[in-house]
Amino acid sequence: MRRLNRRVGVLITFVVLAGLLLPAGVWGGPRSALVVVSGMWSPPNNFNPVFSDSAYGYYAIRFMFMGLLEARLENNQLKLFPALASKWEVGSDHQTYTFTIHPKAAWHDGKPVTAEDVLFTVMTISDPRAETNRGVAVANLAGVDARGKRAPGAQIGFRILGPKQFEVKTKTPVDPLGFLEQFGTLMYIIPKHVLGDVPPEQLSRHPFMQNPTVGSGPYKFVQYKTDQYVELLLNENYHLGAPTVRRLFVRIIPPTVMMAQLERGDMDITAGAGIGSILLDDWDRVKAMAHVRALSFPLPGYQFMVFNFQRAYLEKRVRRAMAHAINRPLLVNQLLKGEATLAEGPIPPTNPYFNKDVKPWAYDQARARSLLQEAGWDASRTLILRVPTGNIIRERSADIIRENLVAVGIRVEIQRTDFPTHLAAIQAGNYDLALVGWTGGVDPDVSQQFRTGATYNWLGRMSIPQIDQLLDEGKGIADPAKRRPIYYRFQEVFADELPYVVLYYENARNVVAKRMSNVLHDVYGFYDFQTHIWVAAPQ
Repeated sequence: MRRLNRRVGVLITFVVLAGLLLPAGVWGGPRSALVVVSGMWSPPNNFNPVFSDSAYGYYAIRFMFMGLLEARLENNQLKLFPALASKWEVGSDHQTYTFTIHPKAAWHDGKPVTAEDVLFTVMTISDPRAETNRGVAVANLAGVDARGKRAPGAQIGFRILGPKQFEVKTKTPVDPLGFLEQFGTLMYIIPKHVLGDVPPEQLSRHPFMQNPTVGSGPYKFVQYKTDQYVELLLNENYHLGAPTVRRLFVRIIPPTVMMAQLERGDMDITAGAGIGSILLDDWDRVKAMAHVRALSFPLPGYQFMVFNFQRAYLEKRVRRAMAHAINRPLLVNQLLKGEATLAEGPIPPTNPYFNKDVKPWAYDQARARSLLQEAGWDASRTLILRVPTGNIIRERSADIIRENLVAVGIRVEIQRTDFPTHLAAIQAGNYDLALVGWTGGVDPDVSQQFRTGATYNWLGRMSIPQIDQLLDEGKGIADPAKRRPIYYRFQEVFADELPYVVLYYENARNVVAKRMSNVLHDVYGFYDFQTHIWVAAPQ
């Protein structure tokens, strides 16, 4: 989604200031280790830990709220680290998981983080009345359906063992690493003592979601200046150690401004991760800068074009024709200058479940025209291609895609809007085609996107029985060796049915000032600033 996230689209840049906040619009000055300014391409829609609409919101949320665990890739292997939970145990049945919350974990108002808070979060996410996009985190629990919602009258698989300890039980045996990744890292715990009395259907509209003054993360919310910046202050009682950087500003900065900021030395970190990477036109200049490290590495996410399955005229032959018509090699080699990989499907080559035998649909305009003729395509029909503003590469790719489709006889009108408007239009079904990005994890379970009626299936509203069957089967198997053939088959069916045209897997193009240390990435390609506190040396 802008990048949806499982996380979703941001560029965060960090500029260190001297001491206190400078007047609006003034961000230069002597460099110190006390204040860091961050920036992103578009504003956050809200700060709702269970229902932010994209990574623009979730990036800011992750400074203030935490999950139970943090995940990183080390030597291409998923590794889990304590966050709110200090330890966890996996039962021999691969269905029972016990968590212990860090004894010093506390909310920003001093109240302890407890098992009751975790239960409240699980019950909120699984409540059919609550608006949330965190269903994937709880969908494996007993008593919860595939969308992550509680079945009527069902007993949920959650048991409190003590103030700081609880046990969860899954419906069936599951792959422990996959479950811990989803339940541990994709669910941000919310405070029961603040929100417990709010009716679930009113939670997303509660003032707290615009003014989240009680979190549990390394930074506290101070203020949000609309379309300008989010101001954050260190949590001196953070249970994993007080941050050394006292103040953070998450600024909204157009991508075209980033280069000037870097050249002046006003930027310490860019988030990259496909949610605001350095512009490709500027990448060679950035790599030549002496005061920064330019980092390029494959991401677990991808950019794609989704079809509205409610449009009967977008049948399989038409979808295949579009896949043949789009010049994806041109997108990768010229538009992205090789800083991407040609896409096959929603499970990328960096994932251990990737099926290397599934190849992308070849660029073949003659075949595209032939398929359209077979489908009886109405050449007078004009399709609406919706494109969000902010990601310049994605905007440029839209122009290329339109030209490619027009060349085979498909009329296309591009409609560009800001990201919140873009998502609202997709949710309302007011589109034929739309460009979106997605960041996934290591676990291959993509049922929240592609299973009928699942949390993120509103992106295309597809219902493909064979995909449903395979995803359900994959979720219910704990042994990775037995899961792999199922997800290999899923990728084959995906390539045949084409619910999305997956365009490319983009590299992160991140910049970290050489004065910054302890800067690591989580499994999704974002920065891990929760379990590894950034250090900024004065300069």
